[in-house]
This record gives sequence, C-alpha cells and structure tokens, in this order.
Amino acid sequence: MVLWAVLSLFFPVYIIPSPAEVLQNLPEFLNARFFAALGITLWRIFVGFSVSILIGTALATLLSNTKLSDPVSAMVQAFQVIPAVTVGVILVIVFGVGSAPPILLITLMTLPLIFMNTLQALKFPDPKQVEYLDSIKADRKLRFSTLMKPQIIKITRINLILGFSMASKIAVTGEFIGSQDGLGYLLNKARLVFAMKEVFFYILLFILLTVLFQGLVELVYATFLRKYTYGD
Repeated sequence: MVLWAVLSLFFPVYIIPSPAEVLQNLPEFLNARFFAALGITLWRIFVGFSVSILIGTALATLLSNTKLSDPVSAMVQAFQVIPAVTVGVILVIVFGVGSAPPILLITLMTLPLIFMNTLQALKFPDPKQVEYLDSIKADRKLRFSTLMKPQIIKITRINLILGFSMASKIAVTGEFIGSQDGLGYLLNKARLVFAMKEVFFYILLFILLTVLFQGLVELVYATFLRKYTYGD
C-alpha cells in the first residue's frame, strides 16, 4: 500500500491512482453488477479449486508408495510449463464462452501444485513410525491413519493457502479469455477503457480475498485441527 501510494505521486491518475482516490470511489464500484460478478467468480474458484484439491490429494495418496510416482511427477512438472493463457484459449475453443473454461482452467493449473506438494509430504514418512508399524505388522488402515492422514492434513493447509492465491489469479485469466461475466471480465473491461481506479479496486479486492481466506484457513487449523498443526 505504501509503495502504491508513493508511485501514485509520480504518475497521472489515469495510470496509477492513489489508494485514497480508489477508496473515495468505493460507492461507485460497490453496485449490483459488482456483487453479481463477485458471486460468480467466487463460485468458479470454489468449484475449480475444490476439484483440484480432491483429485490432487487423492492421486498423490494413491501413488505415493508406488513406482508410478516418479513418471507421473515428471508428466505433471512438464504440464506446469504450459502458460495458463494457452490452456485457456484451448478450453474456450472446445467448450465455448461461459463458466466451463474458467473452472477447468483453475482445476488444471492448480492441480499440479496440490499433487506435487502432497506427494512430497507423503514420500518421506517418519522412519521410527514405519519401523514400529512394521514390527506390529500393522494393516493398511492403521498405516494410513498413523502415517498418511496427519501428513495429508498438514500439507492441505499449505495447499489451501497457496492454491487459493493461484486459483484467484487463474480465475481472472479464465474470465479474461472465456467469459462475459465475473470479476475478471469487469477487470478486463475497465482496463480496456483505462478506468484505472476501477482496475486498482479489483486488484485490491483480490488481495483482500486472499488474506481473508488465509485467515479462515489458519483459524480452522488453530482450532479444529490444532493437534495436526501444533502437535510437533
């Protein structure tokens, strides 16, 4: 915020408006169109990111102790180098304009992060726990609850915080390319007509949403899941 305020002193308002000028225009921005777009974008982020979390975590859990983990990891890392814009254009060509391209883009671009983080967390269990479970000939259920479940819950905290931030940016990209509604569409529309106060308002909003989501995740882990966060 300080850097933004300083930069605004050296540029005209139609390039970098000051934070105060953006806040003065809040009543103009907080209209029915904005709240409708906010609901649409949050719904797309929730659906796409939820699918990513479920698939990425499940796939990493299934492959963590198999020979397939390394080749699948290599393929996932190779997919990560593809720009989101390129994937988004392909999705628009296949599915047309609407909610499908942003949702699928969020899922496809955040899934590698979820998968790789979870897989790395599961590939190196505590040797002492492994030795103990081997000594008592523990079954798969006990091994999962003792070794894998705590690690999955711990790494999901990081996945949620990092993934939501990424999902928000990708949602904007997807709505730029393949939607006629949502916050990304409004941001792009404001950018095209150089309505920079509105552009900076949307940027500030996404930062605020990310901070609020991170606070919610930390609250959940500090209360209901405290033993997994602070158990060590």
